[in-house]
Parts: sequence; structure tokens; C-alpha cells
Amino acid sequence: MSKEVLMLVDVLAKEKNLDKEIVFQSLEKALAFATKRSFDGEFPEIDVIIDRNTGKYRTIRKWNVVSDIDFYDDDKELSLSDVRSDPKRFGEDTNIGDVIEEELENVDLGRVSAQTARNIIAQKIKDAERDQVLNEYLSRNNGIIIGKVRKFERGNVIVDCGKVEAIIMRPDLIDKEVLKPGDMTKGYFDKANPQIKNGRLSISRTSEGFLAKLMENNVPEIMNGRVEIKAIARDPGNRAKIAVFTTDQRIDAKGACIGFRNQRIDGVTKELFGEKVDIIEYADDLAQFALNALAPAEIDSITVDEEKRTIDVVVEDDKLGSAIGPDGVNVRLASKLINCTINIYGKTEAKDKKSHERTDLIKSFSEALDVDDDISELLVDNGFTSLEEVAYVDVAELLVIEDFDEDVASELQERAKNKLLSKTIIYKDKMDKLAHELAAVVKFSQDVLLQLVESGILSIDDFADLSGDELMDVISVDIETANKLILKAREVCGYFQE
Repeated sequence: MSKEVLMLVDVLAKEKNLDKEIVFQSLEKALAFATKRSFDGEFPEIDVIIDRNTGKYRTIRKWNVVSDIDFYDDDKELSLSDVRSDPKRFGEDTNIGDVIEEELENVDLGRVSAQTARNIIAQKIKDAERDQVLNEYLSRNNGIIIGKVRKFERGNVIVDCGKVEAIIMRPDLIDKEVLKPGDMTKGYFDKANPQIKNGRLSISRTSEGFLAKLMENNVPEIMNGRVEIKAIARDPGNRAKIAVFTTDQRIDAKGACIGFRNQRIDGVTKELFGEKVDIIEYADDLAQFALNALAPAEIDSITVDEEKRTIDVVVEDDKLGSAIGPDGVNVRLASKLINCTINIYGKTEAKDKKSHERTDLIKSFSEALDVDDDISELLVDNGFTSLEEVAYVDVAELLVIEDFDEDVASELQERAKNKLLSKTIIYKDKMDKLAHELAAVVKFSQDVLLQLVESGILSIDDFADLSGDELMDVISVDIETANKLILKAREVCGYFQE
């Protein structure tokens, strides 16, 4: 048998042009499967090991040692008490978590088992051949897969690429794009995160990677690295924004991507079923980057909160529609491109909003600090927005305010601290309960817990029900952190359990 094994491996390796190791591994799996079939009513864990030099093979059965409480699969597990009852067979020093191996006699493969083994070997070799073809095919392209539409399967498109097939799943197809059998099409295959479904390459026409590769193929400056794509945001088939940057002063990054008479960008748009592509100049300054990303909107004023990653933009009332874009596409893509939440207001709305916020804040300061509205107005007009700021800011910042001397500043800080302390005492039980429930998610300071409780967030379920924007309105946190915290809270609450 040992010589026959070596001869079989040698013949198959030469016939299929495969590495012998692949054939050995396939044969081991086939023999293991055939051996399992000999166990009537059992499903043991079997390994077969073939000596690469002699062709002899060993058959080994494996068990995992588990506690008596965790024991439930007697085909693949042994309870600790069973192991202890037969130390001669299983060893005296065996503990929970160990793997026990027991060598079996190599079974005599009958006609059915032998046929099964041959089928498995054939399938494994077929898989290896397919992988070899895929690797060779992928080594010759840069991520863009080109082929002819062959057929449709449940809304998915099967693409014939020559020696291999690709599949474009329904979510990876551009809406309203009509493909017919025989049409040539392209898609993006992500080599860093390859997806292969039933032997077919899974490719996408809606991914940002596809747009990036199309730009690279159409713009030599991107291909040679002189122009860099910093970020991409897409609404596939409708509109996209690409932020580009270069350190070469001789190159106009935006112009290079658009091309003479829009030739380069038009080529990309044509490939994307008419998707309009805006080229944006990247800027390190967040405000400038936002202005560029919102183009062609005409901005009247912009306010950036870098800590919360939010940007408030004001435009003329009659320009509000064009700034937001149809169905909000312009502001939505711009927000995604710069990784910030962008809020756009018309001048009238912004003025009313600012007026209401100012009035509410003045009233809040007057009530909390027990002062008249004139002092509260001075605080608000000098940028103070919370009791925490008044209580813990350097006193020098209060002394800058007209009519505030050291006595006034000290008194205001003392009142603010006392008010915060009294709130903490009042809400202590609720804050402690919330802190305990959120311990598996994050440990907030007392100030943050107080802000949450005052806003009616009294449990981890309340926290998990928030959106990222809602959490940002309550505490000082950026949108990315807010979304991460809420997602983790939802996991703890069991939102994603089946």
C-alpha cells in the first residue's frame, strides 16, 4: 500500500501539474473521511498522516478533554472523570483542555469507501487547480476584472473572464444600469479582502475601490504616485466625490484628474453609467477641506467643532437647496468624504436657531447661577456654553469679560461648582446605576455621567437606543467615537443575537 500511495501521488502531481504536497494533503483528507465512514453511528475526529518518504500512513483518533459539566459530544470529547477512570489508556497527567490522541489500525478500504476517497481526492485536486488558475489570473491584473456577461442568477450577474468566472452580487450592481448577456463589463476584486463564491471571483461595481482603480487607469499621475487619492465618497450611479492631493508644486492635482476638455473624468463617468464625479482638492485645514467638499455650494459662513467632528455651514436662503443637493446627496457625500457631520442652514434658519440657543443658554445660566440676565448675557457673548466651563475654566478667562473683577469671577465659579455638586448629589443613585451598566462599554467621568442622566439617559438600553448625532448633542465626543460606543452598547444589550 505504501508504494501504491507514493506512485499515486507522483502520477497525480505530474498529470495535474500540482505540488506533491497538495496531493498528499488531499489524500490524507480522503483517507480520514473514508475512515470515519467505518464508524457506524459515530462521528469521530480522525487525522491521517502520510509519511512523505515511505508512503506509510497512520490513522489517529482525537478527543478534547472537557469538564464533566461541559461534556456533551462523546464522539469527539472525553469528560475529565472518564479520563481519570482509565489513566493507563489516557494518561495520569491529562487535564481539561488537553487533546488525547489514540492510534487506530488503518482500515481496509472497501469498494464504497475507496470510491469516496477517489471522489474527495478528485475534488481537492480540482479545487487546487482552480486556485492555481485564479492566482495566475489575478497576478496579471491590478484589481480590475474584465469579462463578458454570461447569464443571470437570482439577480446576480455571472461574468465570463476566460479561464475564470466572476460574479457581481445584486448589491454590487449600479442601480438602473441595464446589463445584457454578451455585454462587456468591469468590476473590482479586492485582493486585500478576497471574496470567492462557488469558485467565482466576487467583484463589485459600486465599491470605492472600483472608482479608485478606474481613476488610476485613466490618470497617469495617480498611477505613478505623483497625485494621491486621499478619500472617496460614492452614491453609486448618481454622484461621487474624490479628494486628491499632490506635493509636486508643478502639478495641478484637480486638473490632472479632470483632464483636457474633461476627457479623463468623462471616461470614468462613462464606465460608471453616467455617475457624476466631483474632483476635490484635499486640505489639511478642516474648514477649507469642508468648503472644497461642498463645492459648488456658495458658503456664507462656517463653524468647525474639531472635537465633535461637526461643521455648521450657513448659506443664503435661496442657495440652500443647491448646497444640500437632490435628496441631500451633496452634503451627505461631503460629510462622508471629510469624515465629519456637516449641518447646512439657510441664513434665516441659522439666525433663528442662534437666537433661540442664546436665549435658552442665558435663561439656563440665570437660573443655575442665580444672577440677572445681564451677567448671563456677558457669559454667553464671551463664549461660555456650560456650567462646567464657568466652574473649571482658568479665572483669567473670566476676568477678560468687561465689568468682571476677581470677586465676581470667584463668586461665579463658586456658585457653578456648588450647583454641579448639588446636581451630582441629587442624581448620584442614577449616575451610579448608569456607570455600573456602562462599565462593559466605557468608564465615563462624573461630569459626563451627570450630563447623560440630566438628558434622560438612565440605562444602557437608553444609551444603546441613541444615534451618534444624539450622543454628540449630549456629551463632548466626535461622531466616530460616538458610533463606536453606541455599537458596543448594542452588542452588550444583545441587539445582534439571533
